[in-house]
Amino acid sequence: MKLDKVNQLTVCLPGDKSITHRALILSSFIKGKHEFTNFPINEDVSSTLNILSKLGLEYKIKGNVIAIDSTNISLKSVESLDCNESGTTARLLIGYLVGRNINTIIKGSKSLLNRPMRRIVNPLKLFGANIASNKDRLPVKIDYSNKLKPFDYNLKIESAQVKSALILYAISIDGKSIIRGKIKTRDHLENLLRYVNFPIKIYSDRIEINGKAEIRKNINLDIPGDISSASFIICASLLTKKTSVTIKNVSINDYRIGFLNAIIKMGAKISILKKRIYFNEPVADIRVASTNNLNGIKIKKSDVASMIDEIPILSVLACKADGDTIIKGIDELKVKESDRVKAIIDNINTMGGVAKLVGDSLIISGNKKLHSTTIKSYEDHRIFMSFYIANRTLAGNINKENISNSYSKSFPKFINIIEKIIA
Repeated sequence: MKLDKVNQLTVCLPGDKSITHRALILSSFIKGKHEFTNFPINEDVSSTLNILSKLGLEYKIKGNVIAIDSTNISLKSVESLDCNESGTTARLLIGYLVGRNINTIIKGSKSLLNRPMRRIVNPLKLFGANIASNKDRLPVKIDYSNKLKPFDYNLKIESAQVKSALILYAISIDGKSIIRGKIKTRDHLENLLRYVNFPIKIYSDRIEINGKAEIRKNINLDIPGDISSASFIICASLLTKKTSVTIKNVSINDYRIGFLNAIIKMGAKISILKKRIYFNEPVADIRVASTNNLNGIKIKKSDVASMIDEIPILSVLACKADGDTIIKGIDELKVKESDRVKAIIDNINTMGGVAKLVGDSLIISGNKKLHSTTIKSYEDHRIFMSFYIANRTLAGNINKENISNSYSKSFPKFINIIEKIIA
């Protein structure tokens, strides 16, 4: 990070979590050596990496570079695999392990045990999987099945995790599988598969996967920065006077820029610079300048999927905007690491703001005077980071004894970067 005399900052962020999870798993399909630079070292990605290493993947990390060797990988059944707090790890690996016919039990720690798994377990049962969950939650037990088959499935839930899990299953199964329905969600796995020349076809209404195809192209990536982490930098910059921040080399996947579109509509000063395509992913630099003129907006249910992870930090910006911000269709937010709808409302109201749930809409009234308070993080990294920024920028203070380490799950350098922006 560089800081000059006119308070202009340049930030480079760790690699995108969503891309990294998928690239790690895909590398285990491709026997050979792979290398990722700007590899993000955080708890979620470590969960995926540790599980793959138990299944035979070898790797070495030096700085922010990971060298992977899958030459001699021999997938064997493992008694149990612990996903810790990572829902992406759990759901993607369930699809992957069923397709590879590996006997195991998928476990997780406290918050992950409360997250729904029926959305991936039930489709896999239809395809012949021998799989059982604990009342639609983890742990999930996977046993060998001789009935696995390709599928033609209508995806009823707007979930990139479920879509990716089904694709990972389909890769291992003889024959053509088809996913229809709600497929317009982040498509990092599809982009990676096209990058390694896997026979996947993507249409406006379906995805076709020809299973068991041999992949001969190794994966060598400089992983672009995480747009979800960038959202916190953007918010802090908007709310800090006389500040301009440029975030370099960020993934701006078409299905993940709902947050950017929403805050531009609110009046944020955002510039997208040096846009380019890298391994089929759009990447750019993002420049943001502070502003005192934000307006409340209405966000449609159909737009929520493209900003689902950023709604907590968007809610902080809404507290500063003129008028109400209304976010429709937020039920999916209730089954994340915490009930994020409750967490947002509790924190805003405790700080003296006004937030409420009406039907399936989250309503936040802006321009209320906020005061610093104890952050109710619910051990949720995105809630903690959002309301750390709210306390520092809108209330002006934070109790240092009120620091949760939950942010290390996704963004270990969060406090260090935010404090340099706000200073």
